[in-house]
Amino acid sequence: MKAGAGSVFKWIGYGLLGLVGLIVVGVGAVLLLFDWNDARGFVARRASAALNREVAIDGDLRVHLGNPIRIHLEGLRIANADWAQDRTMAEIRALDASLRPWPLLRGNWELPELKVEGPKLILERNGKGDANWNFGPPNAEKAVAKEAVTPDKRGDIPVIGRLLIADGRMRYRDPTSDIDIDNTINTATGDNDSDTVQLNGKGNFAGKPFTLAVEGGSLLTLRDDPKPYPLKIDAAVGKTKGRIEGSVAEPVKLEGVDLSVALSGDDLAEIFPILGIPTPKTRPYSISGHLSREGGLWAFHGMNGKVGESDLAGDLSVDTNGERPMVKADLTSNRLAAQDLAGLIGASPRGSGDYPTRGNGRVIPATPVNVEMLRNTDMDVRLRGKRVEAPFAPLQDLDMRVRLTNGDLHFDPLSLGIGGGRIVGTVQVDGSRKVPAMRTNLDIRAMKLSTFFSETSLAGQIGGTVAGRIQLAGSGKTVADLLGSSDGKIGVAVDGGRVTSLAVKGLKTNILETLGVVISGSKPMPFNCLVGNMAVQNGVAQVEALVLDTPETLVTGKGRISLRNEALDLRIVGDSKSPQVFATHVPVLVGGTLGNPDIGVDPTESAARGAAAVALGVLLTPLAGVLPFLDPGSEEQPQCGRLVQDARSPDKGAAASGRTGAGKSGDGRGDGKASGSAR
Repeated sequence: MKAGAGSVFKWIGYGLLGLVGLIVVGVGAVLLLFDWNDARGFVARRASAALNREVAIDGDLRVHLGNPIRIHLEGLRIANADWAQDRTMAEIRALDASLRPWPLLRGNWELPELKVEGPKLILERNGKGDANWNFGPPNAEKAVAKEAVTPDKRGDIPVIGRLLIADGRMRYRDPTSDIDIDNTINTATGDNDSDTVQLNGKGNFAGKPFTLAVEGGSLLTLRDDPKPYPLKIDAAVGKTKGRIEGSVAEPVKLEGVDLSVALSGDDLAEIFPILGIPTPKTRPYSISGHLSREGGLWAFHGMNGKVGESDLAGDLSVDTNGERPMVKADLTSNRLAAQDLAGLIGASPRGSGDYPTRGNGRVIPATPVNVEMLRNTDMDVRLRGKRVEAPFAPLQDLDMRVRLTNGDLHFDPLSLGIGGGRIVGTVQVDGSRKVPAMRTNLDIRAMKLSTFFSETSLAGQIGGTVAGRIQLAGSGKTVADLLGSSDGKIGVAVDGGRVTSLAVKGLKTNILETLGVVISGSKPMPFNCLVGNMAVQNGVAQVEALVLDTPETLVTGKGRISLRNEALDLRIVGDSKSPQVFATHVPVLVGGTLGNPDIGVDPTESAARGAAAVALGVLLTPLAGVLPFLDPGSEEQPQCGRLVQDARSPDKGAAASGRTGAGKSGDGRGDGKASGSAR
């Protein structure tokens, strides 16, 4: 429950005691009357004036004077706030209390027994955050009212020997946090110093089954014992379960908190309605740690546990002093499963069925951007994964910082080791706007394809050094909308690569052979450079340059890829640098979608032979700015760099054709034999 719930429970107890006190005050006015029911109006009027809310007693009122004084009351009603859904905020079917009179002269409340039957209490906030338990005139000083009803220390708590609550019901509604608890309270008892106070409840929390079991020290211990007050809480909301056990030195002020906490559930995202802390969707988790509090700062030290297949350890704190809670954390993982990170990028940690899509075969998920979650809490979280494991790629380590301020989410820095290289950069999702906006700037640096595919069926079949960059900015209410409206650039380069016939085996069309790139047997075919550069506008990626430079052939492509409907429309052509007996040079067409590409040939056309020099002079010209975009200042792309350098001088196009073909794959040195001349 949100901040203020603690004072609500204090109000419940003090409201009952205040009622008993008003009854005692009314005793003096009706001592000469034989029918105590005549005092109901007096008591109700005094209570109404004190609360600035209508109070009524519909049933019997009986008082037996003595030591102790015995009071019986039936049919108590307290009106709700004007804006509330229900007319009645609180009602009690029957109340029986025994009160010692002489301690009242010293300002102490001692009740040997307090029994409440059929209490019903509705606590709620409206859309503006106003609470119906705030009594008094609208312009009353809240600090004064709070001081009047809130105890300052344990000794201010009344002495209650035995407390019994039967057939109780409490409802709590807060539309600002999507909370709606309909809870039953069965018993709360305490007889002497050795007894415990128990409270059991069940109901619904945000539409999910809710159970609560609280066990504490006796009521006398709560008031008079200077030792920390023992406390044990077991609660469950749906599949989310929590256990808290320990002590609180000052339970009235919630100071000196010394509690061990264990939390488990099916998905960390489900704790947002409960704690108000934004978390991504995850696989089942189980974490534990030590909880302490200093003022408005709650600290969770020594956190340890698992999320999915990943271990997690570190410290976390929540500062509630500001306008919004501020969450800070420093977390590490010795073994971090990549699948458990999927929720951070809007993908599913459990498989594609966990998130909605825009249709069959779509790759980009239509996951909504939860702006309410982003705007509810500020965050500064550092996560370091010493070893990242993934079935699809050899990952090394992760270093990431997540900062969230008033709905504006930043992943900065973001650094992931992959295939012997790294993906580094920043990602921003701005949820403070009416329509969320995204901005990415990611670099791929020095990734080795031989390492990337080392644990797959393509091990030893593909090689080369990859560099790339993704710069996109878009807006939309879902992940699909963000990409489908994006503008920016996408570029990639593979330098000094190699590929074997086994790597392309199984394709419906032998695309390389069709383009004139002949691969025989298991012997790797070296290529000098593969470069792709796309300009993205309104979700459509237009190919500015797509070039594969091999010793014998220059392959170029053009077309577009739509991020809006995931459609592919590409035409790829191979041009010979020298006469080739077996090369067909038939253009290849790539259609279909990202999830279901359709690769075919265009038998009505054939590429113009001997056009490599022209291709370098004309088609490669857009590459002049590609390499600096991909990896500025790097010397890890020597052959792609040479290709781009030659493309910057159109008059060198023909000569460039021969030189790029002469490069020896992998080291950038020419051997003078790899290709002939395009002349």
